[in-house]
Amino acid sequence: MITVLAQESTGGGAGSLLIFLPLILLFYFFMIRPQRQRMKHHQEMVRAMQIGDEIETVGGMFGTIQRMSDEHIWVEVAPGTTIKMSRGAVRRRIVEQPPQAPDAG
Repeated sequence: MITVLAQESTGGGAGSLLIFLPLILLFYFFMIRPQRQRMKHHQEMVRAMQIGDEIETVGGMFGTIQRMSDEHIWVEVAPGTTIKMSRGAVRRRIVEQPPQAPDAG
């Protein structure tokens, strides 16, 4: 009877692999893939920044880009106050929406 139990426990390796494979795929599609897409979108936004763009930093400060280099940007956060920061510290560009015409109804 002891030998029968030992034989049954060794045959479960392929079965446990079949259980973990879908879990790994779910983890990839719900965690890793969306994060990579967010990183790609952020990198494209940082590359597309131009002087004069209004931005928000990861620290929550708002300002206008005054000068740029390969690694840094200079942002005017108040009239006459410019700070130097890393390009990666930009959370988003502020895009002003054009005013919408009121509905004629």
